[in-house]
Amino acid sequence: MSSFYFKTFARVALLPYIGGTVIHILRLIYDFPIAKIPFEVDWLVVIIGGYAGIGLIIYANKIPFQNLFDKIIYGLLIFHLDGSVILHAYILWVRSHEVLNVFSYGYSFFAVAYFMAFGYYVLRLKKRLYGQQQSSDADLV
Repeated sequence: MSSFYFKTFARVALLPYIGGTVIHILRLIYDFPIAKIPFEVDWLVVIIGGYAGIGLIIYANKIPFQNLFDKIIYGLLIFHLDGSVILHAYILWVRSHEVLNVFSYGYSFFAVAYFMAFGYYVLRLKKRLYGQQQSSDADLV
């Protein structure tokens, strides 16, 4: 029987990508300064992203990869999500968003695209992972 953590980490991984897409779209619409992001957003990234990011690492050997490209995208997903968690933890540590000033307004156009792409990948991963899990659970009954 699989743990609660295994059954939830990929579902939780969708949240940072949905939220990130929305935040970058709002930044493109309203052009708000990055320094105005409330620290609660950083806490959400650290808590939710950390939960999902650790699961991506711990359960990498249980992922039903389809090919080498799938493994590369999964590695990029881990790098992005866990890197974002580290970055936002640093922001909370220093109590400043100054480090985000390297990301220009135009970066958000690119960010919307890759947040949506990673979100789509996680959605497909979730279906593959938990679809496989449900059939193996049915075999036990």
